[in-house]
Amino acid sequence: MKILRILLIIIVMGLSWAFPALADTNIEAPGECSVCGMDRAVFAHSRTLIRSADGKTHGFCCIHCAAKKLLEDGDNGSSSLQIADYGTRELIEARSATWVVGGDIRGVMTSLPKWAFARDNDARLFLKEHGGTVTPFTDVLKLASAEITEGSPAADSQGHTHNHGSSLLANPAFGDDTYHTHPAGMWMANYKFMHTAMKGLRDGTNNVSINQVIPMNGTRYGYMMAPTRMTMDMHMVMLMYGLTDRFTLMGMGSYVENSMDMVMNMGGAMGSNKAEPTMKTRGVGDTELRGMYRIHDTVTGSLGVSIPTGDIDQKFTTMGMEFRAPYDMQLGSGTFDLKPAITCNVISDDARWNWGGQAAATLHLGRNDNQYALGDSLKLTGWLQRTFGPAAAWLRLAYSDTGRITGEDPEIRKLLDPAMGARTPDADPHNYGGKRLDGFMGVSYGQGPVTVGVEVGLPLYQDLNGLQLKTDWYLTAGIQAMF
Repeated sequence: MKILRILLIIIVMGLSWAFPALADTNIEAPGECSVCGMDRAVFAHSRTLIRSADGKTHGFCCIHCAAKKLLEDGDNGSSSLQIADYGTRELIEARSATWVVGGDIRGVMTSLPKWAFARDNDARLFLKEHGGTVTPFTDVLKLASAEITEGSPAADSQGHTHNHGSSLLANPAFGDDTYHTHPAGMWMANYKFMHTAMKGLRDGTNNVSINQVIPMNGTRYGYMMAPTRMTMDMHMVMLMYGLTDRFTLMGMGSYVENSMDMVMNMGGAMGSNKAEPTMKTRGVGDTELRGMYRIHDTVTGSLGVSIPTGDIDQKFTTMGMEFRAPYDMQLGSGTFDLKPAITCNVISDDARWNWGGQAAATLHLGRNDNQYALGDSLKLTGWLQRTFGPAAAWLRLAYSDTGRITGEDPEIRKLLDPAMGARTPDADPHNYGGKRLDGFMGVSYGQGPVTVGVEVGLPLYQDLNGLQLKTDWYLTAGIQAMF
Protein backbone atom coordinates (compact mmCIF):
# COMPACT_ATOMS: atom_id res chain seq x y z
CA MET A 1 0.00 0.00 0.00
CA LYS A 2 2.88 2.37 0.81
CA ILE A 3 4.37 1.75 -2.64
CA LEU A 4 1.01 2.50 -4.31
CA ARG A 5 0.65 5.78 -2.44
CA ILE A 6 4.18 6.82 -3.45
CA LEU A 7 3.39 6.02 -7.09
CA LEU A 8 0.15 8.02 -6.95
CA ILE A 9 1.99 11.01 -5.45
CA ILE A 10 4.55 10.81 -8.26
CA ILE A 11 1.78 10.68 -10.88
CA VAL A 12 -0.06 13.68 -9.44
CA MET A 13 3.17 15.67 -9.10
CA GLY A 14 4.11 14.75 -12.64
CA LEU A 15 0.77 16.00 -13.95
CA SER A 16 1.08 19.23 -12.00
CA TRP A 17 4.51 19.82 -13.53
CA ALA A 18 3.70 18.64 -17.03
CA PHE A 19 0.52 20.52 -17.84
CA PRO A 20 1.68 23.99 -16.85
CA ALA A 21 4.69 23.37 -19.06
CA LEU A 22 2.33 22.94 -22.01
CA ALA A 23 0.67 26.26 -21.42
CA ASP A 24 1.67 29.60 -22.85
CA THR A 25 0.99 31.89 -19.91
CA ASN A 26 1.51 35.09 -21.96
CA ILE A 27 -1.92 35.21 -23.52
CA GLU A 28 -4.69 37.75 -23.28
CA ALA A 29 -7.66 37.43 -20.92
CA PRO A 30 -9.86 35.53 -20.33
CA GLY A 31 -7.94 32.52 -19.08
CA GLU A 32 -10.77 30.04 -19.68
CA CYS A 33 -12.91 29.32 -22.74
CA SER A 34 -16.28 31.06 -22.43
CA VAL A 35 -18.07 27.96 -23.78
CA CYS A 36 -16.35 24.84 -22.42
CA GLY A 37 -14.17 26.21 -19.59
CA MET A 38 -10.89 24.86 -21.00
CA ASP A 39 -7.63 26.65 -20.18
CA ARG A 40 -6.89 28.87 -23.20
CA ALA A 41 -3.19 28.93 -22.35
CA VAL A 42 -2.99 25.17 -22.88
CA PHE A 43 -4.58 25.65 -26.31
CA ALA A 44 -2.78 28.86 -27.24
CA HIS A 45 -2.21 27.53 -30.77
CA SER A 46 -5.96 27.28 -31.50
CA ARG A 47 -7.48 29.97 -29.25
CA THR A 48 -9.88 32.57 -30.61
CA LEU A 49 -11.09 35.99 -29.47
CA ILE A 50 -14.27 37.86 -30.40
CA ARG A 51 -14.36 41.62 -29.86
CA SER A 52 -17.93 42.80 -30.29
CA ALA A 53 -19.03 46.17 -31.53
CA ASP A 54 -20.32 46.98 -28.04
CA GLY A 55 -16.79 46.66 -26.65
CA LYS A 56 -17.22 43.24 -24.99
CA THR A 57 -14.52 40.59 -25.40
CA HIS A 58 -15.07 36.82 -25.37
CA GLY A 59 -12.28 34.25 -25.43
CA PHE A 60 -12.46 30.65 -26.65
CA CYS A 61 -10.17 27.65 -26.91
CA CYS A 62 -10.81 27.07 -30.63
CA ILE A 63 -12.86 28.02 -33.69
CA HIS A 64 -15.39 25.33 -32.76
CA CYS A 65 -16.34 27.08 -29.49
CA ALA A 66 -16.27 30.50 -31.18
CA ALA A 67 -18.70 29.23 -33.82
CA LYS A 68 -20.99 28.01 -31.05
CA LYS A 69 -21.01 31.48 -29.52
CA LEU A 70 -21.71 33.08 -32.91
CA LEU A 71 -24.63 30.69 -33.46
CA GLU A 72 -26.10 31.44 -30.05
CA ASP A 73 -25.81 35.22 -30.44
CA GLY A 74 -26.59 35.43 -34.14
CA ASP A 75 -23.17 37.05 -34.66
CA ASN A 76 -24.32 39.88 -32.36
CA GLY A 77 -22.64 42.52 -34.53
CA SER A 78 -19.14 41.25 -33.76
CA SER A 79 -16.52 43.59 -35.20
CA SER A 80 -13.53 41.27 -34.93
CA LEU A 81 -12.91 37.51 -34.88
CA GLN A 82 -9.30 36.65 -34.15
CA ILE A 83 -7.57 33.26 -34.22
CA ALA A 84 -4.10 32.16 -33.14
CA ASP A 85 -1.54 31.58 -35.86
CA TYR A 86 -0.72 27.86 -35.55
CA GLY A 87 3.03 28.42 -35.58
CA THR A 88 3.61 31.69 -33.72
CA ARG A 89 0.56 31.63 -31.37
CA GLU A 90 0.00 35.33 -32.22
CA LEU A 91 -3.59 36.45 -32.79
CA ILE A 92 -4.50 37.24 -36.40
CA GLU A 93 -7.75 38.13 -38.17
CA ALA A 94 -9.60 34.86 -38.78
CA ARG A 95 -11.30 36.07 -41.97
CA SER A 96 -8.02 36.94 -43.68
CA ALA A 97 -6.01 33.93 -42.44
CA THR A 98 -5.06 30.96 -44.60
CA TRP A 99 -6.97 27.97 -43.24
CA VAL A 100 -6.01 24.29 -43.46
CA VAL A 101 -8.69 21.69 -42.74
CA GLY A 102 -7.75 18.06 -42.03
CA GLY A 103 -4.32 16.51 -41.73
CA ASP A 104 -2.75 14.23 -39.13
CA ILE A 105 -2.51 16.73 -36.22
CA ARG A 106 -5.31 16.09 -33.72
CA GLY A 107 -7.84 18.94 -33.60
CA VAL A 108 -9.24 20.78 -30.57
CA MET A 109 -12.90 20.05 -29.79
CA THR A 110 -13.22 18.30 -33.15
CA SER A 111 -11.83 15.28 -34.99
CA LEU A 112 -11.76 17.41 -38.19
CA PRO A 113 -8.79 19.73 -37.48
CA LYS A 114 -8.91 23.40 -38.53
CA TRP A 115 -5.74 25.49 -38.31
CA ALA A 116 -5.08 29.14 -39.22
CA PHE A 117 -1.86 30.65 -40.61
CA ALA A 118 -0.85 34.27 -41.08
CA ARG A 119 1.38 33.40 -44.07
CA ASP A 120 0.57 31.26 -47.09
CA ASN A 121 4.07 29.78 -47.02
CA ASP A 122 3.57 28.47 -43.46
CA ALA A 123 0.32 26.85 -44.53
CA ARG A 124 2.05 25.15 -47.50
CA LEU A 125 4.82 23.82 -45.27
CA PHE A 126 2.17 22.43 -42.87
CA LEU A 127 0.32 20.79 -45.78
CA LYS A 128 3.52 19.15 -47.02
CA GLU A 129 4.30 17.65 -43.62
CA HIS A 130 0.86 16.89 -42.20
CA GLY A 131 -1.63 16.91 -45.06
CA GLY A 132 -5.01 18.62 -45.20
CA THR A 133 -6.78 21.03 -47.55
CA VAL A 134 -6.63 24.81 -47.88
CA THR A 135 -10.19 25.98 -47.20
CA PRO A 136 -11.83 29.44 -47.33
CA PHE A 137 -12.82 30.89 -43.97
CA THR A 138 -16.52 30.92 -44.82
CA ASP A 139 -16.41 27.16 -45.39
CA VAL A 140 -14.42 26.63 -42.20
CA LEU A 141 -17.08 28.46 -40.23
CA LYS A 142 -19.81 26.44 -41.93
CA LEU A 143 -18.03 23.19 -41.01
CA ALA A 144 -17.68 24.23 -37.38
CA SER A 145 -21.32 25.34 -37.23
CA ALA A 146 -22.51 22.09 -38.82
CA GLU A 147 -20.62 20.07 -36.21
CA ILE A 148 -22.57 21.84 -33.50
CA THR A 149 -26.03 21.76 -35.02
CA GLU A 150 -25.82 18.32 -36.66
CA GLY A 151 -23.47 16.42 -34.36
CA SER A 152 -21.43 15.39 -37.39
CA PRO A 153 -19.52 12.10 -36.94
CA ALA A 154 -16.60 13.75 -38.71
CA ALA A 155 -16.36 16.16 -35.85
CA ASP A 156 -17.71 16.03 -32.36
CA SER A 157 -19.14 12.55 -32.55
CA GLN A 158 -18.95 11.83 -28.85
CA GLY A 159 -20.32 15.18 -27.73
CA HIS A 160 -18.86 18.59 -27.04
CA THR A 161 -17.97 18.02 -23.41
CA HIS A 162 -16.29 14.70 -23.91
CA ASN A 163 -13.74 14.50 -26.57
CA HIS A 164 -10.72 16.58 -26.91
CA GLY A 165 -9.07 17.46 -23.66
CA SER A 166 -12.19 19.11 -22.31
CA SER A 167 -12.55 19.59 -18.58
CA LEU A 168 -15.70 17.46 -18.57
CA LEU A 169 -16.64 14.04 -19.79
CA ALA A 170 -19.82 13.33 -21.70
CA ASN A 171 -21.11 11.07 -18.94
CA PRO A 172 -20.64 10.67 -15.18
CA ALA A 173 -17.03 9.50 -15.07
CA PHE A 174 -16.51 9.20 -11.34
CA GLY A 175 -19.01 6.46 -10.48
CA ASP A 176 -19.36 3.24 -12.44
CA ASP A 177 -17.38 3.17 -15.66
CA THR A 178 -19.67 4.42 -18.44
CA TYR A 179 -17.77 3.32 -21.51
CA HIS A 180 -16.92 5.79 -24.26
CA THR A 181 -14.35 6.31 -27.00
CA HIS A 182 -11.65 8.93 -27.57
CA PRO A 183 -10.33 10.44 -30.81
CA ALA A 184 -7.34 8.81 -32.47
CA GLY A 185 -4.12 9.53 -30.62
CA MET A 186 -5.74 10.81 -27.41
CA TRP A 187 -4.78 9.42 -24.00
CA MET A 188 -6.69 9.57 -20.74
CA ALA A 189 -5.24 8.62 -17.35
CA ASN A 190 -7.60 8.16 -14.41
CA TYR A 191 -7.25 7.39 -10.71
CA LYS A 192 -10.38 6.51 -8.71
CA PHE A 193 -10.99 5.65 -5.08
CA MET A 194 -14.19 3.67 -4.43
CA HIS A 195 -15.54 3.11 -0.92
CA THR A 196 -18.46 0.80 -0.13
CA ALA A 197 -19.85 0.63 3.42
CA MET A 198 -22.11 -2.19 4.61
CA LYS A 199 -23.86 -2.37 7.95
CA GLY A 200 -26.47 -4.70 9.44
CA LEU A 201 -27.81 -8.05 8.23
CA ARG A 202 -30.61 -8.67 5.75
CA ASP A 203 -32.31 -11.74 4.29
CA GLY A 204 -34.27 -11.02 1.14
CA THR A 205 -36.03 -7.71 1.83
CA ASN A 206 -36.13 -8.16 5.64
CA ASN A 207 -33.62 -6.76 8.11
CA VAL A 208 -32.32 -9.33 10.63
CA SER A 209 -30.95 -8.49 14.09
CA ILE A 210 -27.76 -10.14 15.36
CA ASN A 211 -29.75 -11.89 18.12
CA GLN A 212 -31.75 -13.70 15.43
CA VAL A 213 -28.53 -15.07 13.95
CA ILE A 214 -26.47 -16.26 16.95
CA PRO A 215 -26.03 -18.31 19.18
CA MET A 216 -25.97 -21.63 17.31
CA ASN A 217 -28.61 -23.45 19.32
CA GLY A 218 -30.93 -20.62 20.20
CA THR A 219 -31.88 -18.82 16.98
CA ARG A 220 -33.55 -19.37 13.66
CA TYR A 221 -30.24 -19.24 11.74
CA GLY A 222 -27.97 -20.91 14.27
CA TYR A 223 -24.59 -19.34 13.53
CA MET A 224 -21.70 -19.03 15.99
CA MET A 225 -20.32 -15.85 14.41
CA ALA A 226 -21.75 -13.11 12.20
CA PRO A 227 -20.53 -9.91 10.54
CA THR A 228 -21.90 -6.58 11.76
CA ARG A 229 -20.25 -4.18 9.33
CA MET A 230 -17.77 -4.17 6.45
CA THR A 231 -15.94 -1.67 4.27
CA MET A 232 -14.47 -2.31 0.83
CA ASP A 233 -11.98 0.23 -0.52
CA MET A 234 -10.67 -0.02 -4.06
CA HIS A 235 -7.93 2.08 -5.67
CA MET A 236 -8.07 1.93 -9.46
CA VAL A 237 -5.62 3.27 -12.04
CA MET A 238 -6.87 3.34 -15.62
CA LEU A 239 -5.28 4.28 -18.93
CA MET A 240 -7.22 4.76 -22.18
CA TYR A 241 -5.95 5.40 -25.71
CA GLY A 242 -7.84 6.25 -28.90
CA LEU A 243 -6.45 3.85 -31.47
CA THR A 244 -8.79 5.31 -34.11
CA ASP A 245 -11.63 7.82 -33.90
CA ARG A 246 -13.99 4.88 -33.37
CA PHE A 247 -11.93 2.36 -31.40
CA THR A 248 -10.41 2.93 -27.94
CA LEU A 249 -8.34 0.60 -25.76
CA MET A 250 -8.39 0.59 -21.96
CA GLY A 251 -6.33 -1.06 -19.24
CA MET A 252 -7.13 -0.90 -15.52
CA GLY A 253 -5.40 -2.23 -12.41
CA SER A 254 -6.65 -2.17 -8.83
CA TYR A 255 -5.63 -2.43 -5.19
CA VAL A 256 -8.24 -3.71 -2.71
CA GLU A 257 -8.61 -3.22 1.05
CA ASN A 258 -11.35 -5.10 2.94
CA SER A 259 -12.26 -4.73 6.61
CA MET A 260 -14.97 -6.65 8.50
CA ASP A 261 -16.21 -6.41 12.09
CA MET A 262 -17.75 -9.56 13.58
CA VAL A 263 -19.26 -10.79 16.84
CA MET A 264 -19.10 -14.32 18.26
CA ASN A 265 -21.11 -16.32 20.76
CA MET A 266 -19.31 -19.27 22.39
CA GLY A 267 -22.46 -20.91 23.69
CA GLY A 268 -23.75 -18.36 26.20
CA ALA A 269 -27.23 -16.88 26.45
CA MET A 270 -28.72 -14.86 23.64
CA GLY A 271 -27.24 -11.36 23.65
CA SER A 272 -23.98 -12.38 25.35
CA ASN A 273 -21.94 -11.82 22.22
CA LYS A 274 -18.42 -10.48 22.09
CA ALA A 275 -16.65 -8.58 19.34
CA GLU A 276 -13.99 -10.41 17.36
CA PRO A 277 -10.78 -8.70 16.18
CA THR A 278 -11.44 -6.89 12.89
CA MET A 279 -10.79 -9.14 9.92
CA LYS A 280 -8.68 -7.43 7.23
CA THR A 281 -7.44 -8.42 3.80
CA ARG A 282 -5.59 -6.30 1.26
CA GLY A 283 -3.61 -6.61 -1.92
CA VAL A 284 -3.68 -6.33 -5.71
CA GLY A 285 -7.10 -6.94 -7.25
CA ASP A 286 -8.08 -8.22 -10.67
CA THR A 287 -6.88 -6.49 -13.87
CA GLU A 288 -9.15 -5.50 -16.75
CA LEU A 289 -8.42 -5.00 -20.44
CA ARG A 290 -11.18 -3.56 -22.62
CA GLY A 291 -11.89 -2.46 -26.17
CA MET A 292 -14.59 0.11 -26.99
CA TYR A 293 -16.05 0.73 -30.46
CA ARG A 294 -18.34 3.59 -31.45
CA ILE A 295 -21.12 1.90 -33.41
CA HIS A 296 -23.13 5.08 -33.96
CA ASP A 297 -22.88 8.73 -32.98
CA THR A 298 -24.65 7.93 -29.70
CA VAL A 299 -23.99 4.19 -29.24
CA THR A 300 -20.78 2.51 -28.06
CA GLY A 301 -20.23 -1.22 -27.68
CA SER A 302 -17.44 -2.61 -25.53
CA LEU A 303 -15.97 -5.89 -24.39
CA GLY A 304 -13.68 -6.35 -21.42
CA VAL A 305 -11.70 -9.28 -20.09
CA SER A 306 -10.94 -9.49 -16.37
CA ILE A 307 -7.63 -11.22 -15.60
CA PRO A 308 -7.51 -13.00 -12.19
CA THR A 309 -4.57 -11.18 -10.62
CA GLY A 310 -6.38 -10.83 -7.26
CA ASP A 311 -5.56 -13.36 -4.52
CA ILE A 312 -8.31 -15.82 -3.47
CA ASP A 313 -6.29 -17.50 -0.68
CA GLN A 314 -6.49 -14.75 1.94
CA LYS A 315 -6.59 -16.04 5.57
CA PHE A 316 -7.63 -14.87 9.03
CA THR A 317 -7.33 -16.17 12.59
CA THR A 318 -10.13 -16.80 15.09
CA MET A 319 -10.24 -18.91 18.29
CA GLY A 320 -6.52 -19.45 17.87
CA MET A 321 -6.99 -21.23 14.53
CA GLU A 322 -6.26 -20.08 10.99
CA PHE A 323 -8.99 -20.29 8.35
CA ARG A 324 -9.33 -19.14 4.76
CA ALA A 325 -11.27 -15.87 4.80
CA PRO A 326 -14.88 -15.88 3.52
CA TYR A 327 -15.65 -15.22 -0.14
CA ASP A 328 -16.42 -11.52 0.31
CA MET A 329 -13.00 -10.93 1.91
CA GLN A 330 -11.03 -12.32 -1.02
CA LEU A 331 -9.35 -9.90 -3.44
CA GLY A 332 -10.51 -11.20 -6.82
CA SER A 333 -12.77 -13.65 -8.61
CA GLY A 334 -10.08 -16.21 -9.41
CA THR A 335 -11.57 -16.65 -12.91
CA PHE A 336 -11.20 -15.05 -16.31
CA ASP A 337 -14.37 -13.00 -16.79
CA LEU A 338 -16.04 -11.55 -19.87
CA LYS A 339 -17.55 -8.07 -19.44
CA PRO A 340 -19.68 -6.95 -22.41
CA ALA A 341 -21.49 -3.59 -22.34
CA ILE A 342 -23.58 -1.36 -24.59
CA THR A 343 -23.80 2.38 -23.91
CA CYS A 344 -26.09 5.08 -25.29
CA ASN A 345 -24.98 8.67 -24.72
CA VAL A 346 -26.83 11.76 -26.00
CA ILE A 347 -25.65 15.38 -25.91
CA SER A 348 -28.12 18.27 -26.21
CA ASP A 349 -27.71 20.80 -29.03
CA ASP A 350 -26.41 23.42 -26.62
CA ALA A 351 -23.90 20.90 -25.17
CA ARG A 352 -25.11 21.59 -21.63
CA TRP A 353 -27.20 18.46 -21.03
CA ASN A 354 -26.16 14.85 -21.32
CA TRP A 355 -28.28 11.78 -20.72
CA GLY A 356 -27.92 8.13 -21.48
CA GLY A 357 -27.90 4.57 -20.26
CA GLN A 358 -25.75 1.48 -20.18
CA ALA A 359 -26.30 -2.26 -19.89
CA ALA A 360 -23.27 -4.23 -18.68
CA ALA A 361 -22.73 -7.84 -17.66
CA THR A 362 -20.02 -9.86 -15.91
CA LEU A 363 -19.77 -13.51 -16.96
CA HIS A 364 -17.39 -15.80 -15.07
CA LEU A 365 -15.77 -18.41 -17.32
CA GLY A 366 -15.77 -21.60 -15.30
CA ARG A 367 -14.70 -22.17 -11.70
CA ASN A 368 -11.45 -21.03 -10.15
CA ASP A 369 -8.68 -23.10 -8.57
CA ASN A 370 -10.61 -23.12 -5.29
CA GLN A 371 -13.60 -24.85 -6.96
CA TYR A 372 -16.11 -21.99 -7.08
CA ALA A 373 -17.25 -19.11 -9.28
CA LEU A 374 -18.78 -15.83 -8.22
CA GLY A 375 -22.31 -15.21 -9.49
CA ASP A 376 -22.81 -13.69 -12.93
CA SER A 377 -24.27 -10.20 -12.86
CA LEU A 378 -26.22 -7.71 -14.95
CA LYS A 379 -26.15 -3.97 -14.29
CA LEU A 380 -28.38 -1.30 -15.86
CA THR A 381 -27.38 2.34 -15.40
CA GLY A 382 -29.07 5.59 -16.46
CA TRP A 383 -27.95 9.19 -15.88
CA LEU A 384 -28.82 12.85 -16.42
CA GLN A 385 -25.97 15.38 -16.38
CA ARG A 386 -25.80 19.19 -16.63
CA THR A 387 -22.68 21.23 -17.24
CA PHE A 388 -22.03 24.65 -15.70
CA GLY A 389 -18.97 26.02 -17.47
CA PRO A 390 -15.99 24.05 -16.10
CA ALA A 391 -18.22 22.14 -13.64
CA ALA A 392 -20.84 19.42 -14.05
CA ALA A 393 -23.43 17.76 -11.84
CA TRP A 394 -25.39 14.57 -12.40
CA LEU A 395 -27.96 12.15 -11.04
CA ARG A 396 -27.67 8.43 -11.70
CA LEU A 397 -29.69 5.27 -11.05
CA ALA A 398 -28.16 1.77 -11.16
CA TYR A 399 -29.98 -1.56 -10.98
CA SER A 400 -27.95 -4.75 -10.47
CA ASP A 401 -28.88 -8.43 -10.38
CA THR A 402 -26.14 -10.81 -9.19
CA GLY A 403 -26.43 -14.59 -8.86
CA ARG A 404 -25.29 -16.81 -6.02
CA ILE A 405 -21.84 -18.34 -5.89
CA THR A 406 -21.67 -21.70 -7.67
CA GLY A 407 -19.48 -24.44 -6.24
CA GLU A 408 -17.74 -24.16 -2.88
CA ASP A 409 -14.24 -23.56 -1.56
CA PRO A 410 -13.36 -26.61 0.60
CA GLU A 411 -11.16 -24.48 2.87
CA ILE A 412 -13.88 -21.87 3.47
CA ARG A 413 -16.34 -24.71 4.10
CA LYS A 414 -14.31 -25.64 7.21
CA LEU A 415 -15.74 -22.52 8.87
CA LEU A 416 -19.18 -24.18 8.74
CA ASP A 417 -18.05 -27.28 10.64
CA PRO A 418 -20.16 -27.23 13.85
CA ALA A 419 -17.37 -28.86 15.89
CA MET A 420 -14.10 -27.42 14.58
CA GLY A 421 -15.22 -24.33 12.68
CA ALA A 422 -16.71 -20.92 13.42
CA ARG A 423 -20.06 -20.94 11.62
CA THR A 424 -20.67 -17.60 9.89
CA PRO A 425 -23.18 -16.69 7.16
CA ASP A 426 -20.58 -15.38 4.70
CA ALA A 427 -18.91 -18.81 4.59
CA ASP A 428 -22.05 -20.17 2.90
CA PRO A 429 -21.96 -19.64 -0.92
CA HIS A 430 -25.76 -19.45 -0.98
CA ASN A 431 -25.65 -16.18 0.99
CA TYR A 432 -24.36 -14.08 -1.91
CA GLY A 433 -25.85 -11.95 -4.66
CA GLY A 434 -29.27 -10.43 -5.05
CA LYS A 435 -31.06 -7.48 -6.62
CA ARG A 436 -30.36 -3.86 -5.76
CA LEU A 437 -31.39 -0.40 -6.93
CA ASP A 438 -29.01 2.43 -6.06
CA GLY A 439 -29.27 6.20 -6.44
CA PHE A 440 -26.26 8.49 -6.93
CA MET A 441 -25.43 12.16 -7.28
CA GLY A 442 -22.08 13.59 -8.28
CA VAL A 443 -20.14 16.70 -9.25
CA SER A 444 -16.92 17.32 -11.18
CA TYR A 445 -14.73 20.30 -11.96
CA GLY A 446 -12.20 20.67 -14.73
CA GLN A 447 -9.25 22.95 -15.26
CA GLY A 448 -7.71 22.53 -18.69
CA PRO A 449 -7.10 18.83 -19.36
CA VAL A 450 -7.42 17.80 -15.68
CA THR A 451 -10.74 16.99 -13.98
CA VAL A 452 -11.57 16.03 -10.41
CA GLY A 453 -14.90 14.61 -9.28
CA VAL A 454 -16.84 12.91 -6.52
CA GLU A 455 -20.02 10.82 -6.41
CA VAL A 456 -22.04 9.58 -3.43
CA GLY A 457 -24.78 6.95 -3.44
CA LEU A 458 -27.38 5.19 -1.33
CA PRO A 459 -29.27 1.93 -1.86
CA LEU A 460 -32.96 2.51 -2.62
CA TYR A 461 -33.97 -1.16 -2.70
CA GLN A 462 -32.23 -4.42 -1.71
CA ASP A 463 -33.49 -7.98 -2.17
CA LEU A 464 -30.59 -10.21 -1.10
CA ASN A 465 -29.97 -13.90 -1.69
CA GLY A 466 -29.91 -15.29 1.84
CA LEU A 467 -28.45 -13.79 4.99
CA GLN A 468 -25.73 -11.21 4.33
CA LEU A 469 -24.61 -7.68 5.10
CA LYS A 470 -26.71 -4.99 3.43
CA THR A 471 -25.16 -2.02 1.64
CA ASP A 472 -25.22 1.24 3.58
CA TRP A 473 -23.63 3.87 1.29
CA TYR A 474 -21.06 4.52 -1.44
CA LEU A 475 -18.40 7.09 -2.20
CA THR A 476 -16.26 7.47 -5.32
CA ALA A 477 -13.67 10.20 -5.89
CA GLY A 478 -11.07 10.61 -8.59
CA ILE A 479 -8.82 12.66 -10.82
CA GLN A 480 -8.25 12.27 -14.55
CA ALA A 481 -6.19 13.92 -17.24
CA MET A 482 -6.54 13.90 -21.03
CA PHE A 483 -3.54 14.44 -23.27
